[in-house]
Amino acid sequence: MLKSLQAVTGLAFALFVLAHLLNIWLAALGPGLFDDTQSMLRGVYQFPPLEVLLLASGAVHAVIGIMRWVGEPKRQLNSRARWRRYSAVFLLLFIVGHVAAVRGPSFFYGVYPRFEGLAFSIDYVPYYFYPYYFLLAMAGLYHGLNGSALSLRRIGLSVTLSTPALRAVTGVAGILTVLALAGLGGAFFDVGPVRESDFARLGAELFGLEL
Repeated sequence: MLKSLQAVTGLAFALFVLAHLLNIWLAALGPGLFDDTQSMLRGVYQFPPLEVLLLASGAVHAVIGIMRWVGEPKRQLNSRARWRRYSAVFLLLFIVGHVAAVRGPSFFYGVYPRFEGLAFSIDYVPYYFYPYYFLLAMAGLYHGLNGSALSLRRIGLSVTLSTPALRAVTGVAGILTVLALAGLGGAFFDVGPVRESDFARLGAELFGLEL
């Protein structure tokens, strides 16, 4: 029962992660397309009942994963299973802070990060946020791809994701993520005065950031 519940909740949260990644990749094409797409998607996944369901799915999936990791007999893992576990650990370490940073300002103060908010974070602490965003995106993608293939089989669907296909998709996603981060960093176009954005001002007000 726990395995089936983990599979269903994982698939539900994987859909959100995919939509989130697609939005992030649009950052390479400019602020307008990124913000318009984010606004459209936000109207779906921040619809209150659906948002609660997504958050609950992510939490239940993580808790069951930890329970199984601690409670099940240890076994030898192949390379894909090891990397799936590594990506899960990374996500567990950072996901709560990430959700708080991107959802908290909009929920409590009505300030959405938007393109300029992400660009501000990269501009303010580039040596942290460039690798952080890249690793977060890749961990979410890798764990989601592997987990979704397993979950679909667990609920009775015959789905196979070969290792070469996984490597190819991961490689393309890595390139798209690098391009998106370059766009947020101002490599392709002028990102504007990001330190004057509402998100930056809120950070200065709450945490005393020097803009």
